[in-house]
Amino acid sequence: MAKHEAIDGVVVRVKDTGDHARYLSLLTADRGRISMLAHGSRSVHSRQMAISQLYTYGNYEFYTKGTANILKGGSTLRIFHELSTDIDRMNLAAYLCDVICEFTDEGVEAEDFLRLLLNSFHAVSRELRPMEQIKGAFELRAAAMSGYMPDLTGCATCGRPHADPFYLDVMNGAILCGECHAKAQMRPPTGAYADEIREAGILGILSPAVCAAFRYCLSAPLSRLFSFELKDAEELHSFGRLSETYLLSHVGHGFESLNFYRSMLT
Repeated sequence: MAKHEAIDGVVVRVKDTGDHARYLSLLTADRGRISMLAHGSRSVHSRQMAISQLYTYGNYEFYTKGTANILKGGSTLRIFHELSTDIDRMNLAAYLCDVICEFTDEGVEAEDFLRLLLNSFHAVSRELRPMEQIKGAFELRAAAMSGYMPDLTGCATCGRPHADPFYLDVMNGAILCGECHAKAQMRPPTGAYADEIREAGILGILSPAVCAAFRYCLSAPLSRLFSFELKDAEELHSFGRLSETYLLSHVGHGFESLNFYRSMLT
């Protein structure tokens, strides 16, 4: 006898197949990502059509047949209509989903990642902050939650908590004050230190405002992740560029959805 279950989740990927059928990839709190086959969900007459759309958060009733989960029904909990009515918001949402899929697995608890994604969808759909700020805050927090938490408490060499500017050592997840960075540049790169230099490789300049924004994104409650301001356009751009660099450097590859998002920005 087939086992019937119900679970809350958000649709992060879809793949159309067969006659009006669709494979859904859901992100859930308790079971991470879970795949589900939705028969007839692309038909305009299907009761499953609403809950089978990308970026929909809902309750999904399903049963297991062999190794496949078959969608039986369900109800929507939140439909982010705004993500489908604006090309920039839609493309950014696709990138956020790809990052989430990179850091989550089937059968592995993902409650915080689910909250991060839903909060980000809400911020993007309501335009609560500039898109570059939402994207950057998401990237930093996703990287930190995946084990790539940088230590921004102070200079990695002298411990100084404030500097103008700090230098972000991307690959080592640390910051250096200007004085220690200058001394490091003067040291001859030999032996183990040469390996450190090669590993550090990517350095970014953190102004006091951008450093404060980085620190906030790593420590704020998820419900308040986007509650900060970068009023200067150049600092906002720097924040977005360094957040993206930090994430991509630790993931080790780019995302087609990110390339498409950037190419289509209006």
